[in-house]
Amino acid sequence: MKIKLNYFVIPLITITVASLGSYFTSLGLNGWYETIAKPGWTPAGGFIGAMWTFLYILVTIIALGFVNRHRSAKRYTLIIILFIINAFLNAVWSLIFFGLNLTGLAFLWIIVLNLTIIALIILIWPSSKLLAEGLIPYTAWVSAASALNYMIWIMN
Repeated sequence: MKIKLNYFVIPLITITVASLGSYFTSLGLNGWYETIAKPGWTPAGGFIGAMWTFLYILVTIIALGFVNRHRSAKRYTLIIILFIINAFLNAVWSLIFFGLNLTGLAFLWIIVLNLTIIALIILIWPSSKLLAEGLIPYTAWVSAASALNYMIWIMN
């Protein structure tokens, strides 16, 4: 098996996004998040962290699978750009919500984040149904996070 640069670049992007998200989240967990009103169905922090870890690994595998097996896909460049935009939106949402405490803006931001996931599913589908379906847990989780973000915005 030939080692390709993307075997390092894609996981590095994931680690960077996860690290930035974790750092930005920690800004709000030092007081602000504990004091705001949240719905009763808010997941425990440990569960949220475990889900994000799983999803980061899953999306990394999907991105690697797509890049390594579908270079001839009709919209290859667009899909790669969408993966990069998605990574940016993901990291910055944590800054907006936890770091800046702008829950309304964070809600709009997370909707756009979820739209990029849905677009990825639609665009990847013709090349690989398996990889596209692999993104469904990500969009489901971001949808739940969107609902939680909305409720926190409304309640506070």
